[in-house]
Amino acid sequence: MVLTGGWRVLAGALVLSAGVVVPATASADPAADPVAACTSWEYVELPVPPAVRSHGVVSAAGSFAVGTGSFWSMSGSTALVWKDGQLVDQLSSFRNPSWAQDVNSSGVVILTAQLFPAAARWRAGVPDSVQGLQGLPGEHRVEALDINERGDVLGRSDGKPVVWPADSAVPQRVPGTDASWMPVGLADDGSVLASSGGIAHWIRPSGEVVPLGSAEVRAVRGNNAVGVADSKVVRWDVSGAVSEPYAFAAEVLAVNSHGHLLGRTTWGDTELWADPSGSRPMPGVPAYPSLTDEGDVYGTSGTSPLLLDCTGGAR
Repeated sequence: MVLTGGWRVLAGALVLSAGVVVPATASADPAADPVAACTSWEYVELPVPPAVRSHGVVSAAGSFAVGTGSFWSMSGSTALVWKDGQLVDQLSSFRNPSWAQDVNSSGVVILTAQLFPAAARWRAGVPDSVQGLQGLPGEHRVEALDINERGDVLGRSDGKPVVWPADSAVPQRVPGTDASWMPVGLADDGSVLASSGGIAHWIRPSGEVVPLGSAEVRAVRGNNAVGVADSKVVRWDVSGAVSEPYAFAAEVLAVNSHGHLLGRTTWGDTELWADPSGSRPMPGVPAYPSLTDEGDVYGTSGTSPLLLDCTGGAR
């Protein structure tokens, strides 16, 4: 999952080669799902190696969570992977420190290096599985941003939106885009959510382009996106169908593929919406939260990685 806070939308000409599809205007529930939202949690502090200073959790999916740490006594970084609340793997880098960016429910992690932009895909628990991701021909500055359930990776090559298909290090250009486009997220069916000139679009694997209008998309998970349009928090599926507004929601914190939303209300409380019609209070949510399909919430308390382990309603 990708949260887009802090990204700057670069205005650019709309140069889409595919036909434009007008999104559905009737209200819909694009992620209708019989799974109930979680109702109770237990707090679990995630373990960190003694030599590592944790920077918290950045993403979670299924039973996996991933974060980045640095060392107390030397320069470098290490990606930390937890499964079911236990530390199960770590990957360290020193010449060009890298940071964990995202993980899927199979434990496939994407990494982006900071000093010289480079990216890699890594399957936690599998030795020698690190795969460097290439740039477009003649390009070498790459970054990985989002990974979907089958292992496709969304990122940028010299600023241009690209997708690395699962198990491939060779990028594919996102059709009709250039470096003025901001890639936001990658759906499980391979659709790319990207913005240009303040307008959000789904770019479908078939080549269809589905504009969502003047919307601030904050998260993509499964085959839907959540964000703010006309000052209302709503959800879109990959066809562009839009849900009813999430009642009293003002800010998106996290979403899962069932459409369960973790967010803040107009009066500032943190609550969980099982569907757009209503929510329940959820106190004590950590910073930078991720909400899994199983109802677990991972995040950061200070610099400590934290799990709110679902004990009811979502499993």
